[in-house]
Amino acid sequence: MLNMLQLETFAAVVEHRHFTRAAAALNISRGAASRRVKLLEESLGALLLSREPPLTPTKAGEDVLRYFMSVRLLQDALLRRVTPGSAPTTALALAVNADSLATWFGPVARELAHRHVALEVVVDDQDHTLDALARGDVKGCLSTHRKSVDGFLAESVGQMRYQCVATPRFVAEHFASGMTLADALRTTAVLFNRKDALHDTFLESRFGVSVGRYLKHYFPSPTALLDAILDDLGYGLVPAMQAGPLIDAGRLVALAPGHDVQIDLYWHHWESEPEPLAKISALVMEAARRSLGRTAPGQGTRA
Repeated sequence: MLNMLQLETFAAVVEHRHFTRAAAALNISRGAASRRVKLLEESLGALLLSREPPLTPTKAGEDVLRYFMSVRLLQDALLRRVTPGSAPTTALALAVNADSLATWFGPVARELAHRHVALEVVVDDQDHTLDALARGDVKGCLSTHRKSVDGFLAESVGQMRYQCVATPRFVAEHFASGMTLADALRTTAVLFNRKDALHDTFLESRFGVSVGRYLKHYFPSPTALLDAILDDLGYGLVPAMQAGPLIDAGRLVALAPGHDVQIDLYWHHWESEPEPLAKISALVMEAARRSLGRTAPGQGTRA
């Protein structure tokens, strides 16, 4: 039987990437934290942590971390059955892209927080969320990668569809004769951040050439990006779920009908999930498939 105090300490060290900070979080000394992890490694006969800063779990450490999380989730489920209304004790982190959080994932997150665990939503570029999963920072993630890391599964949940839009006034001033390559190159685009390659993909798809340099604003929030477009600061790509109602209301114009960009999303989760975590994965995938639907394979990347 593994020692739960040692497991809890090991998990805290992985979470904080530091013995001193983990010890402070557990209200113990750094020496005590180090001894607990060392004793756990000795009992298992395996090295669980790479001591090069920042501290990261080894492959064996990742397996132990998943075991500990499984035990905690099962414990929470038991407590909710035995003592209805008891508060969750396990913190669960999930990684999602910002556009999903701003559109369909928000209600899912609120339901998870209400029903299951103390939830942390980690927002990152969907091409990088898988790194957080591999490190053990999160227990599930939305990603553009079709292949998952060892011990995890990737399941298709649909596509995010993006439309290139601007306000009627901006279109009249900058794209009066339609969207040409020359106009696009001298007109300011609104992007999410420097990792956002979605606009490059759109321009290449629309005009058949790779465009590397054009005027850009960066607004690293889906709401801020949309507001910038509505304020006539530029044109840009917006999730169809956000753009559609605004186009119908006449506040935005679709600049390139038929040239929407679609990106495939996959939910990555443990291959062998304890029942509480499996229910969470099922809820996320059901909501994603209901909101995103299933269409032809897409392309592009966006945070």
